[in-house]
Amino acid sequence: MKDLFTTLCLVSGQTERVANRLGVRPFLPQLFRLRYANMGGLDPQTFAAQMEGLKSFREQAWCGYWNAIAARYEEEAETLLEKEDQEARGRGREALIKALTYYTVSAFPGTTPMRMDAYQRARELSDRLVPLLDDRMEKVTLRLAGEEVTAYQRFPEGEDRVPVVIVTNGLEGTIQELALPLLKYREARMGVFLMEMPGTYAYRQPMSLGSEAIYHGVIEYLAGHPRVDAGRMAMVGTSFGGYWSARMAATSPRLKCAVACGAPVHHAFGPQNALGTPEIIVSALLKVTGARNVPEMASRLRELSFERGDLYRRIEIPLLVINGDHDTLLGTRDSVILAARAKRGFLKLYENDDHCAMGHYREWLDLTFEWLQERLAAPGTQG
Repeated sequence: MKDLFTTLCLVSGQTERVANRLGVRPFLPQLFRLRYANMGGLDPQTFAAQMEGLKSFREQAWCGYWNAIAARYEEEAETLLEKEDQEARGRGREALIKALTYYTVSAFPGTTPMRMDAYQRARELSDRLVPLLDDRMEKVTLRLAGEEVTAYQRFPEGEDRVPVVIVTNGLEGTIQELALPLLKYREARMGVFLMEMPGTYAYRQPMSLGSEAIYHGVIEYLAGHPRVDAGRMAMVGTSFGGYWSARMAATSPRLKCAVACGAPVHHAFGPQNALGTPEIIVSALLKVTGARNVPEMASRLRELSFERGDLYRRIEIPLLVINGDHDTLLGTRDSVILAARAKRGFLKLYENDDHCAMGHYREWLDLTFEWLQERLAAPGTQG
């Protein structure tokens, strides 16, 4: 019933009007709460209560609401970070993480000027925060396929060549959302390259099949990097980023393995998956694909299908496919088929979990890095 209600509000143009009465929460993806709670170390119940207090998606209300919360944490962080006491400075960094997270929530899904302003503010805080947490994290900008790709890269101490993992997120994901959780794995003897998906936020061009050239460009850049062992490269993607991870597994001869979490590859692009899609996600898809209307958007998404050219059979490297067993956003069917039709596919579905297994976020990240380390181990060190 909820899916039908959400769809009726979308097609009738009544989402905002109904949100004014019921609040925005019924029109947000079910994983929204856990996603940002995981990112910022927020108490999920507190964040849920804050969501209940908002009754409009219009940018003045949406951004004003979340920006105000972010600003309070930012002010707290500034005070604490000025102190000499290390415990206070630690609390200051935690407050800065929360400020960054709330600005990122404000930026969701990046389709209006105030949301883009919040995105820029989050990036500024990220550029300040990440070096405080890990001074080996480096910001880089690459010019590829007519775009400026801003990313973070990190390599372990030393001068030896190491394996590298490219990590990319979904259609409304941000670089800081990637960077914070992955700091946990900074002791691993591998490099990481964190980038946002083409078509989102700072990119000028919409996402299309041509976006593949950007990922190929990143791979070639890293293959030529003096710290990278070009024979041990991998890619990890979540949601729509999972699509690109799986696609690059099929099209890049340089990748040795890949992980696709919550990846849409065919069925998610069809009309049967449209029921219940929130209007705010549809607006994000319109922007990311550069479509003028929903039929044009649907046509552009179908062009991405793995059924075109049977991309599944072209995946010859190990591919770990992850999702929740009850994906309410894109469905679980694509994950099951992708793992089954890839020659060396491995499937991990988390029981009673949603899109990208957000309820098991830490568990599947641990699984991913363990799996990558096994497959990217230097010759002679495995088993």
